Amino acid sequence: MKQGGALDGLTGLRFFAALHVVLFHFGKPCMDTAPEGLRNWVGAGYSAVGVFFVLSGFVLAWNYLDRDGRMETGPRAFLAARVARVYPVYLLTFLLAAPFTIAASVSDNGWLVAVAKLVVGGLGTLALVQAWIPLLALYWNPPGWSVAVEAVFYALFPGLARVLPRLRPSLLPVALGAAWVLGLVPPLLYLGLQPEGTAPTDAGTWTTWLTVIKFNPLLRLPEFVFGVLLGWCFVRERASGGAKQGSGAVLAAVGAALLVAAGAAGPRIPFPLMHNALLAPASGLLVYGLARGGGPLGWLLSRPLLVHLGGASYALYLLQFPASGLAHALARVLPPSLDVYSPVTLLAFVLVVGVLASVGVHRYVETPFRSRVRKALQPWVDEESSIPARPVVPGA
Repeated sequence: MKQGGALDGLTGLRFFAALHVVLFHFGKPCMDTAPEGLRNWVGAGYSAVGVFFVLSGFVLAWNYLDRDGRMETGPRAFLAARVARVYPVYLLTFLLAAPFTIAASVSDNGWLVAVAKLVVGGLGTLALVQAWIPLLALYWNPPGWSVAVEAVFYALFPGLARVLPRLRPSLLPVALGAAWVLGLVPPLLYLGLQPEGTAPTDAGTWTTWLTVIKFNPLLRLPEFVFGVLLGWCFVRERASGGAKQGSGAVLAAVGAALLVAAGAAGPRIPFPLMHNALLAPASGLLVYGLARGGGPLGWLLSRPLLVHLGGASYALYLLQFPASGLAHALARVLPPSLDVYSPVTLLAFVLVVGVLASVGVHRYVETPFRSRVRKALQPWVDEESSIPARPVVPGA
């Protein structure tokens, strides 16, 4: 793994992407009197997940690939690092969401159906397979669906790294374009074939085919591959001493402007396209520009406070619904004057509790348990070096 591989502007970006998702989930009811552009931008917060997918591919390429596209570490070491990175906080937030999930399931279904649903949904969520099952994608802790998608990306990354060296660097722009177009195919087919009718779709639409398009890991894979290819471009650029670090100001500014403009456009852009892949090039411009330094935007996102909050953003992303559940639980014991059900109060509660809790979780759970899990998995990683290489078959 590259030394000095931390790109602080990208870490700060993670906080704002997570914040955009939180505002989407809990800020929309507060936007009734806001300007249309701001109201639309908050309502498009779901698109920030696509930023995460591109960013994830970029950062993994930067940290794990050499200039020829080969992994600089073994697959087991890579996977152990990924498990140690994501699963401790994921498991903690699974447990924190459990009381609210159980209570809601029993209230909606009765005990017999609730127990069956809890067992299937709980095991599926723990196994990170809920994104493959539309009915379970958002069942336990809703943001966890994207972690399940990322788990598939991690599993496929070593195989992708074996393919990349066969790609001529001169064809990287073509490969980037192909990945983007491939990501657009499912939503375009959905919009063209209209398998579920002609009614407009939005973030609240819950139909089978649309849910598959939104959450299925293979249909979101092109966004991740786009990020990996872009990250490989950056690795090659750095290795050759190409662009100067401060030359990313325009790229970062253009990428950020495109993302904000698309969000402000709101329903003028078809929802399936906004949700899947359409904004991958804009995300790529922002990420690449920040990796180069990012100019004023990169300077802002690299401030120590934002880097610290960016480091805790994964916890914030997964803590938002447990924080909301806590707010509703406290509503039963708080004085009536403290109306937790008010949209503004609920949003403020989720933001304050979520941010503070995420900083604590990052420090006391995510960071120490990352080392412990990697240490526990080290014997499995060490076995990789003892596996004999497969003999070469003549003529193969």
